[in-house]
Amino acid sequence: MLYTVDILDMMKEKLGSYYKVAQVLDVHPNRINQLRHRGGIMTDEQGLKAAEFLGFPAEAIILSLAAERSLNSPAFDLLRQVAEEHTPKIMAAASALAVAILATTQTASFLPWA
Repeated sequence: MLYTVDILDMMKEKLGSYYKVAQVLDVHPNRINQLRHRGGIMTDEQGLKAAEFLGFPAEAIILSLAAERSLNSPAFDLLRQVAEEHTPKIMAAASALAVAILATTQTASFLPWA
């Protein structure tokens, strides 16, 4: 299961700044700050945009956000379990993203003009 903060951090890692994350999600940068520091949770619309941007299965992100919203309810354990069934798909996509970012960073350090 991924939490809103995890999703935002992965987007920032790929884009380079939370300001650019805000642009991709089509929200004001203050909204990103609120989500990261005040415990906010992305809307489903924002989650779908993030899933598309990150190349993650939309259902995995939506299930994770639903579980996050139900944190203090009796349904949390069930929703978390269902969300975690999709985690292998998310983790595979996250690993591919991390490898791509690392490869770009490593390649850039070997370039004579970098």
